[in-house]
Amino acid sequence: MYKNTDKRKIYHLIDIYFSGDIDESTFCNEFHCSYDLELDYASLTEEEYKAFSELGKVAGRFSKCEDDHKKYPGSYYTKSELRQKIMQTKAQLQR
Repeated sequence: MYKNTDKRKIYHLIDIYFSGDIDESTFCNEFHCSYDLELDYASLTEEEYKAFSELGKVAGRFSKCEDDHKKYPGSYYTKSELRQKIMQTKAQLQR
């Protein structure tokens, strides 16, 4: 496994999320620990920085709790919205 300071960790998280080895909450927690807390942004390309920043906005506001979505509509992202953003990020970075 890659260290949180290595951008390859984020690519790995995306891959293991789609393989079903981790769930949404684990993805978001691990993404936060790596991207938001430890990653050296200077190691990213401009495209990676933009893509991961956008993914971070969604991952940071993800909630699996249905009550959150009912009480605060539009404040949190759903599983499907998170999955879509991860898929979009992966496709964007494969170009």
